[in-house]
Amino acid sequence: MAESKLDVILIIEILGKPADYLKESLSNLIEKLSKEKGVTLINKKIAEPKEVDKENAIYSSFAEVEIGVSDISTLMILIFSYMPSHIEIINPEFLNVKNYDLNMFFNELARRLHQYDEIAKITIMEKNILIKKLQELQKIQEISKQQEQQKKEEKTKDEITKQEKKKKSKKKN
Repeated sequence: MAESKLDVILIIEILGKPADYLKESLSNLIEKLSKEKGVTLINKKIAEPKEVDKENAIYSSFAEVEIGVSDISTLMILIFSYMPSHIEIINPEFLNVKNYDLNMFFNELARRLHQYDEIAKITIMEKNILIKKLQELQKIQEISKQQEQQKKEEKTKDEITKQEKKKKSKKKN
């Protein structure tokens, strides 16, 4: 592992409701982050939540967190665990990274990409199944409507035929 300490700024974003819950959630997340092995909290700023969807009262907020990290491996793990939207290594300017650390990072990245790809493919398959079922239901509904229409037409024809028979019967008498 790299021996130098890293100073890093992370931007962590959150979306939800109500607004107070966002601030509380970010505070709890930062608290959890600061207790991670090899992490030292240097500074934190939590932005006031802003409404992004008035119709559903959904808010967005973010935290800018400056941390000290013991090594690059720890930073890589934090990236996967906390999914920051922005990462900035402040210090040191140059990094000496072992290939083991990079291999670990890239293998974890590849594993997660495969995992997300699998989820996306399953979701697409399920969506296609739902679309087919909806189309089948629409066809059944259309057939049912056509059958109802045919019954109405037959009923109307029967009534007309009955009326005509009554008229003929009256004319004979």
